Amino acid sequence: MMGLGSSMLAGPSQVTVEFKDLTKKSFVLAESPTFQYKNDSLVINGSASTTYSFGQVKKYYFEDGELSKLSSVEANEVRVTYLDNQHVQIEGLKENSQVALFSVLGQMIEKKISQSGEVIQLTLPNTKGVYILKINEQTVKLIKE
Repeated sequence: MMGLGSSMLAGPSQVTVEFKDLTKKSFVLAESPTFQYKNDSLVINGSASTTYSFGQVKKYYFEDGELSKLSSVEANEVRVTYLDNQHVQIEGLKENSQVALFSVLGQMIEKKISQSGEVIQLTLPNTKGVYILKINEQTVKLIKE
C-alpha cells in the first residue's frame, strides 16, 4: 500500500472537501494528515479517518484562519494513483508538465515531461520508504510499504 501526503501541510489548520452536490465538509487539522488515493477514493488519515469516492468530490483545499496560500486541488485535474506497490500513474497533466520522482535525500530517480493528454507511469524503487513526487510546482510525498 502506498500513501500520498502533501508536503505543504505545516501551516493550514483545516481542510475543506467540496462535493459535486454542492455540500462541503471541513476538518480541523490537529496534526499533519496523510491523503491517500486508493480504489478511486480520497482517503484522509490523521487523528480521525474518512473516505470519499472520487465521483462525489469536486475539489479539496487547505485553509488557515485567513485565506490560505495553498491553491485548491481540483479532483479532475492532476490525479495520482498507484497501480500496485511498484507503479504510480499520473493523469490529467497539461502538455509539457514536468513529473519527477526523488528519494528523500533529493536524488532524482526518474523524470518525464508529458505530452498533451498523456498518462505517465513511474516505477518506484524496490526499497520500502518515503519518496517525493514533484509535478511542476506541486510536491507530493509517497510512502512505499
